[in-house]
Amino acid sequence: MEKITINYYLYFLGFLFFAFGASLMLKRGLLATRLLGLQFLQLGIQLYCSYYIQLPIILEHPHYFRVISPLFYLIGPLSYLFQHFLLYPERKFKKIYFLHFLPFAIHFLEFIPLYFSSESAKIAEINEVIQEGTFNTSFSQYGLIPMKIHLYLKGISYVSYMVWTAFELFRYYQSVSKSFLLKNRLIVFWLTGDLLLKIFVLACHIAFNIIYKDQVQTMARDFLYAGEFAIMALFLFLNPRLLDGPYLKGLVFQHSHREIQVKNDDLVVFDSDKSRINVKNKSILEKLDRYFESEFIFLKSNISLNLVAQSLKIKPRLIRIALQEELDFSFTDYVNSWRIQYAEEQCRDNPRWKSYKIEVIATESGFGTRQSFNAAVKKLKGESPGQYFARYMN
Repeated sequence: MEKITINYYLYFLGFLFFAFGASLMLKRGLLATRLLGLQFLQLGIQLYCSYYIQLPIILEHPHYFRVISPLFYLIGPLSYLFQHFLLYPERKFKKIYFLHFLPFAIHFLEFIPLYFSSESAKIAEINEVIQEGTFNTSFSQYGLIPMKIHLYLKGISYVSYMVWTAFELFRYYQSVSKSFLLKNRLIVFWLTGDLLLKIFVLACHIAFNIIYKDQVQTMARDFLYAGEFAIMALFLFLNPRLLDGPYLKGLVFQHSHREIQVKNDDLVVFDSDKSRINVKNKSILEKLDRYFESEFIFLKSNISLNLVAQSLKIKPRLIRIALQEELDFSFTDYVNSWRIQYAEEQCRDNPRWKSYKIEVIATESGFGTRQSFNAAVKKLKGESPGQYFARYMN
């Protein structure tokens, strides 16, 4: 009775996670938000079904047997993809990403004969599990791979994705400036903290499997996994801005936002079409800034308006109009402003850059020639590169 009472908490917690995940799926915004919603939906289904697979309840509800097993293959991919698209919000979901879900699909398909089998056949399989003392049985008439092998495959998958997630997070921290990390310290704390929680949960799972390797029950592991997501959900509830992704480090969009705000404040009465144009321009500039920020596209010397417009699926004319009306910038000026800002950040925060000559700074910032670098700095900053960057080299 005590075990069943405790499992009620998992049962109702599953409903809460499912509802929270559904709300994230319906929320407009970044792709990362919907991927996080999928994680909570997956966990909600898993916790809900976990209630029914506990003994002796499973004998009364045999149709839940092996239902949650394929879901474990989703933990690693969804966690990695959520972080990936949160850090790089302008990247598109490509068809190749579906390969992440191939193990889940294969595991689900191999159990279809079991899912459609009779209740008596499922109860017979459950009795075999009870006799062997573990859900991770070595032999079964269902499935292409024994459950004991799946246990190791799931562990390898989880660890691999955790290492991959940690590597990408570390590489991202290395690629941005210290001022950018300081500005986004909350999201840095959230992602780093969640990664450490995952490492802790993994260590506990390993210890649990070593100490209680012959136990059928998986309740303790469910509580650990649910606890990790409960902390994530609480932190997200207190800081909903996190799902907007990192703050834009580009001063270009911040300048654009201020300019639009000033125009709206000054115009007490203005034409409705003009208002829509400002809002539309703001949206275009925000997408443009996010793309430049996440992909460092400005470091390519052969960048062009047509290539950027094609990537963002925005007409080049609309980008040109937004830059001209809101910033009084040409596309070349916009690109060069990012390059100069990048050079400023690197010269200020990267000790290696402090020893660079102006020619090297120009090349590393995406300028094709020293002459174009000189002209851009003179036009946008009103000084020669030597004068302007001297303040950042000390």
